[in-house]
Amino acid sequence: MNDHSILLLLHHAVGPIYIMLTAAALLSIISPALNELSSHGKTRFGSIGKCHGKNNYDSDTNRSRYQRLWDFLLHSKYLFANKGRFIDFYAVGSIITTITILLNWSGIHTTTKSKNDHRRLLPAYILLIHLVRRFCECLWVQKSVSTSTMHFAGYLLGVIHYLFLPFVFIPDQEQEQDSGSNVVKSFMVFMGCLFFQYQQHRHHVILGNLRPNTSTGGINSYQIPKGGWFEFVSCPHYLAEIMIYFMLAILIQLQTDTATMQDEENGMLSRIHAQKHWIVLVWVSTNLSISAERTHVWYILTFGKAYPERQKLIPFVW
Repeated sequence: MNDHSILLLLHHAVGPIYIMLTAAALLSIISPALNELSSHGKTRFGSIGKCHGKNNYDSDTNRSRYQRLWDFLLHSKYLFANKGRFIDFYAVGSIITTITILLNWSGIHTTTKSKNDHRRLLPAYILLIHLVRRFCECLWVQKSVSTSTMHFAGYLLGVIHYLFLPFVFIPDQEQEQDSGSNVVKSFMVFMGCLFFQYQQHRHHVILGNLRPNTSTGGINSYQIPKGGWFEFVSCPHYLAEIMIYFMLAILIQLQTDTATMQDEENGMLSRIHAQKHWIVLVWVSTNLSISAERTHVWYILTFGKAYPERQKLIPFVW
C-alpha cells in the first residue's frame, strides 16, 4: 500500500469515526459510566473523593470481582492525567496538519496542477492556526490546578479526535473543486473564522486571569468569569469553537463541487465522505454542548445565588 492509498483510506475513515464519536457523546448523557469517563476539569470535582481518596474497590469484599474491576477502571488515580495534558491534543493535531500540508505542497509542485490548488488548502491553514494558537494558550494562558484531571479514556478520545481532524480539512485527490467563483464568499468566511479565533482567545484570557499563579488549589480557586460574552453565556469559549468549525465547514462547502456532493450514484460511505466537514461540526457541537451543560450546572451548584443569570451556550436561547 503506497502513501497515496494510506492517505485516501484516512480521508474515507474520518466520517464514520466522527459518527461513532458523536454517538458515544450522546450515550454519555444517559450513561453514568460514560459521563464519568468524559468529564474533566472542574466538572469532575464531585468525583474527586473517588479518584484520589481511598481505594474502596479494593477493600469492599462484598462486591464481585467484576464490580471492583469496573470501579478500578473508573476511579483509579493511576488512570487519570492532569487537564494540562490538553496540550498534547494540539501538539498531535499541529504535527499531523503540518505533515499533510507539506505532502500536499509536494504533490502540487511535482505535478501540472493549477495554482488554485494552494487555495484548496485554506481550511487546513486556518486549522493549523487554530491548533497552534490553542497549543500556545495551553502553555501561557490557561492554568490547570493540580486537582483538575481527566480520565485516560477522555485523553485517548482527544488524541483520536486531533489525530484524524486534519484529514477532514485537507482536500483529497478524488474530490473535485470549484473553479474559483466563490473567492469573495470564501474570503468573508475566512475573516469570520479569524473573528471567532480572536473571540475564543479573548475568553480564554479572561478565564486564565481568574486563576491564581499556582498549580495547587481546588474548588475555592475558581471565580465567576465576567466580561465579554460571559455576560450572556457560561461557555463563550465553547460557542466560539463551534463557530470556528462552522466557518470551516462553510469554507469547504464553497470550495467543493456541488455536483460531486450530490451524485446520487455514490454509495453511503461516499456520501458520508463527501459530508465529513458537516459531520465533524455535529461532533464538535454535540461534545461542547454537553460540556457546556455540565459547566453551567457546576457554576450554579458552586456559586449558588451569586452566579448571574445567563444562558449555557447560545445567548438568549440556551
